[in-house]
Amino acid sequence: MDYDNSDIATVYDQARALAPEVLRQWLDLLSSHVNRGVVSLILDLGCGTGRFTEPLAEHFAARVIGIDPSKKMLDEARRKPTSDRVIFERASAQALPISGNSVDMVFMSMVFHHFSDAATVATECRRVLRDGGHLFIRNSTREADFAYRHFFPAMQPLIESELPTRVDVRSTFEIAGFTAVAHEIVRQIVASSWCQFVQKSALRADSFLARLSDEEYEAGMIELGAHAARAPMREPVVEEVDLFVFTK
Repeated sequence: MDYDNSDIATVYDQARALAPEVLRQWLDLLSSHVNRGVVSLILDLGCGTGRFTEPLAEHFAARVIGIDPSKKMLDEARRKPTSDRVIFERASAQALPISGNSVDMVFMSMVFHHFSDAATVATECRRVLRDGGHLFIRNSTREADFAYRHFFPAMQPLIESELPTRVDVRSTFEIAGFTAVAHEIVRQIVASSWCQFVQKSALRADSFLARLSDEEYEAGMIELGAHAARAPMREPVVEEVDLFVFTK
């Protein structure tokens, strides 16, 4: 999806914000697979509005390069307070402006399904990653359970055609020469209640929601709202997200 042809960037952080404890959950997962002391340079590939960029820099006490093809998303990222360890660059994942064997870690969050040529991206990631470096992919998969698929049936064709299977992700990077070392299905809280989830969904900042017709979207929001009205007031909304870990 071309985010520069939409207004999603302006509401993305509000709609897709992760609570501090959820962000910590992910950062702790990453550091459980890699020694923080050996990480000095991280590539946040497909960084978007920089949800993870500065937190990665703080958690690993490392320099982080955030790269994204969208000017609007990067404009939002640059408005956030960041340390001098963080820089943002506009570039394609298929042609990274980074020298070979220079990065200790590559991190990708919710971007794999946007790649038009994932094989080339995998090759580029291997080129810039140093020997022994780690690649982390945080992404929804076709098998994962997440709330939208239960309320927006018109989304199913997009799920089937655009979300990768778990085998797809693993094979793409193994073919490029990576070694798969771990795969976890992570359950994360995306909203503290169903009412909050309705409010986030009303911003329509998910790329799949944005591509539904207005009629399909409104029908799903009615179903979602009805469910929120029935659900316990403090019941959190939980979804599954896959974490893949590879090494070079």
